[in-house]
Amino acid sequence: MLDMKAYQLRTGFKITQSILTALHALPESAWLSHVNLACYSGKWQVYPLRGLAKYSRQSPILQAFSLEESVLADDFSDYSTLMAFPDLTTFIAQLSCPVLSVRLMRLRPGATIAPHRDHGLCISQGQVRLHLCLQTDPHVDFIVAGESIHMAEGELWYLNADKEHAVYHRGSIDRIHVVIDCVANDWLRNMLDLPEHRELTDYSLSARQAWLATLAEQIVFCLHEERFSLRQPVREMVTSLAKLTELELHPDLFLDTDFTMTSHGKAVSMTTAAQCAEEFLRTVMFVRGIHQALNERLDAEQSVSVLYAGTGPFATLLLPLMGMFSAAQLQVTMLDIHSESLEKLQVLIKAFGLDDRVVGYICADATSWHSEDKFDLVISETMKAALDTEPQVSIFANVVSFLKPTGSLIPQAVELTTNGLDLNGKRIPLTAKRQLDRRTVSDFANGNQYAFDMSAPLPELGGIQAIEICTEIQVYGPHRLTNYDSSLNLPFVIPFSSSTKQIISDSDKSEAGSVVKLAYSAGSDPGYTLSFLPSTTDTAKNEGY
Repeated sequence: MLDMKAYQLRTGFKITQSILTALHALPESAWLSHVNLACYSGKWQVYPLRGLAKYSRQSPILQAFSLEESVLADDFSDYSTLMAFPDLTTFIAQLSCPVLSVRLMRLRPGATIAPHRDHGLCISQGQVRLHLCLQTDPHVDFIVAGESIHMAEGELWYLNADKEHAVYHRGSIDRIHVVIDCVANDWLRNMLDLPEHRELTDYSLSARQAWLATLAEQIVFCLHEERFSLRQPVREMVTSLAKLTELELHPDLFLDTDFTMTSHGKAVSMTTAAQCAEEFLRTVMFVRGIHQALNERLDAEQSVSVLYAGTGPFATLLLPLMGMFSAAQLQVTMLDIHSESLEKLQVLIKAFGLDDRVVGYICADATSWHSEDKFDLVISETMKAALDTEPQVSIFANVVSFLKPTGSLIPQAVELTTNGLDLNGKRIPLTAKRQLDRRTVSDFANGNQYAFDMSAPLPELGGIQAIEICTEIQVYGPHRLTNYDSSLNLPFVIPFSSSTKQIISDSDKSEAGSVVKLAYSAGSDPGYTLSFLPSTTDTAKNEGY
């Protein structure tokens, strides 16, 4: 029922003379051709009325089409263009759900919108597209999942844009709709004659287990090209887990004062750890990678043993999968430095009836904790971009010895590459690169303090003002996080100091040129520091792989 094709919400919206006057007053140049040229023929045009607030004074192209950057209503605002339509403003205000974007969309006679899907835009995924028909022609055919839907003037419709849909305009009058993207809530569900959303606390044990199983299947079996449709399910998961454990996910004036500074870096607070799960691609790729790693190790004779170091309150990277494996197949040791995180996690494990999959809960610093047991998998995602600030390296250096010979660290590899940045922000690739994996972390654990250092000659063209470190993560097998997928993959920039620039300038006058060195420290403030090697230094062994 949640995935209905279409539903008429109301009729009788009065299309006033002021609306028609404002429509006819719009200059032809104000209508923007839809940017997805491969999706239609003829003329399909857009006029933005509401969108992302940050684009309110920028290009109408950004206002009309840069809508997927956020699903938070607070990031959207009315544009000045909406002021010409006071009746529409009043109508939109009467919608008792968070409104994201509002656009006029015009389809000219003879135009065709080819069959396509707008992934995630349906009531079951939490974001809804509504159509208010202002002007149409009886020969406009709107097809949703094989069914023809006719929207008359003055009618408001919900259309399931996640299903394949197409439009064929065989008439002679422009079809003009107000297209409204909004967040699904109980008011909207009631308007669609659907049951109100229920919290996990109201579910029976079997219903909670079914909810978790459905979520896991969504994440694991979603096609890679449709992964962005998982944004809303993952964020709803995080919100639901927070409510179930009575954790305030976004407290007012959150200052994150509850972190722990260890001798090997910052262990983020319970609340910050929970918020990290909202980065949906980060969560999705780790869950998918771990699922593959577990499946590859299934053995009829014994369970797969997992150490999860740095669980946070939700054990987000593993919890969705735990119901997919029996206790005979999976046994997990949960470890975190914060006792309150483990307390919340125990509530979740009990709420989903997964106690028999957990060996124990250990409150300890993963950089120094010792175990006599050996594990098939060690999971720890305790990092930031460029391995800065947090103790990922030191945790892996400590726990790598707990792996079985055939065991794996997850993530399998954290790959660092470098660029030089000039005054205009242009990237100039450098040869310096390093990789955190089982081999290099074992080398580091065995005393090679330079295992993650890297260096490279700077190009002779000069002008470089900073070094950029890029981070890619191979979670497991083909499951990867690449540039800008999450905060872990944002470029990390180390600017040159004035003294550094002088060294470069002096070196550029010599025959040897400049060599930049990035030395990694895994101490109390982990990260890279920048320096320069003497121009005569042989850097071949330091230039990475």
